[in-house]
Amino acid sequence: MNRMLLLVFLTMLPATAQGVQCPIPNCPEGQLCFCPPPPPHYLVVSGKGEGTTTPAGNIIARFKANLRLTGYFAMAKRFAARTESPKTPLDQISPWSMVELSLTTAGDAGTINVKLYRRLAPRSARRHLAFKTDMTFSLKDPVAWTKASDILGNQVMAKILGRPFAAFGTKLAFVHRLSRGTSVIRVGQVNGQVTKLGATQPRVSFSSSLNKEPLFSPDGRHLVFTSHIRFNPDLYITEIGTRGIHRISSRKGVNHAAAFAPDGKSLALTLDYKGNPDIFLLATDYSTQRKWRVLRQLTRHHTIDTSPAFSPDGKQIAFVSTRKGRAQIFIKNVTAKGGRARLLFSTPHRTYTPKWCRAGIREYLAFTQLVGNKSVIFIYDVRNKNGWRATSLSAPNAENPSWSPHCNLIAYESDGSKLGSQGIRISPIIGGRSVSLFAGPFTTPTWGK
Repeated sequence: MNRMLLLVFLTMLPATAQGVQCPIPNCPEGQLCFCPPPPPHYLVVSGKGEGTTTPAGNIIARFKANLRLTGYFAMAKRFAARTESPKTPLDQISPWSMVELSLTTAGDAGTINVKLYRRLAPRSARRHLAFKTDMTFSLKDPVAWTKASDILGNQVMAKILGRPFAAFGTKLAFVHRLSRGTSVIRVGQVNGQVTKLGATQPRVSFSSSLNKEPLFSPDGRHLVFTSHIRFNPDLYITEIGTRGIHRISSRKGVNHAAAFAPDGKSLALTLDYKGNPDIFLLATDYSTQRKWRVLRQLTRHHTIDTSPAFSPDGKQIAFVSTRKGRAQIFIKNVTAKGGRARLLFSTPHRTYTPKWCRAGIREYLAFTQLVGNKSVIFIYDVRNKNGWRATSLSAPNAENPSWSPHCNLIAYESDGSKLGSQGIRISPIIGGRSVSLFAGPFTTPTWGK
């Protein structure tokens, strides 16, 4: 066995007493090394009024549902960590956390008090107070406590993970298939108490025809999507909270697979009005009803180039091309002079739907691969130039990943099976489990603010 094959083989072995790091160190460039799952993170959420329909009980229920939605935790009834053996690798010791909630009232104001306890040390059975905070809201506002609970939940997750977190209370757009050839786009909220209520979320697209591929603008105020309402796949835009929809690209052929630049001043999409599917750059114009003008053509190849995704600094795009014989991910500079595209990595599988995300020093590319007859989501670490599988080969088909703010979670569509429901699911990027957000005939999620 040569050295390269040996390295690939070793990265696929299960965890040993030496412990394991993820992403895999020294993963051969171009390979997708599989991370062994981390140990479960146990979490206790409790407080006075739990299990009741009182405001305190509702706050605890929402907190618990939100934290469970992340897939990071195994919920426990009490803090029961035990002292671990010195022989147990640190990365295989289960973390323990505990959140205590209380509600105090004074006139028309309510205050949620939060305390986060964590294991004192990895091998200790003791706990310590790691974080405490509170938030006051109006008792007269029927949704104020939910907003306060979501904000505090984001703060608790940030403390547990040790990095920024802002998923609870954010928006998620998705496609709702009504019948063959008919679908609408809805916008819902990300929280653990909306599971299976996808069909009740507000519609933002046309009510008939095929509406697909939603995408939020970087500021979260607008949503673009492709619709066949005029019998051609044209691109439309709507401002969230209004009923106005206008067409921004209606060139002959496809106008789809849109991606905003990080600054929102341009938009890349696939057009084939010149005879071949290539990626073009359009100048954005949110304030008028005019068609968005083409700034330049980004790719020129006789094969199919599609699904652009901007790098976080806006200087590059990742896109899917069949120029090497099968769909693979390529990288190209977004400059007026152009430049050649380069293959990001080579795999034996069809690769598509890349989505880029960066938070601090962490920079990832999520994408779908067709492994045999199974669609699986992978994560590529742009900084360390390796990757891993984010959804299991034994799980239902998973496609079209979308990043939460700060790159902590991915939302994706699942076709369902005996192992899980059809619809929109959420998973942490490393380890953890998949959790259903909207169960039903829902596809193509896109995360907003």
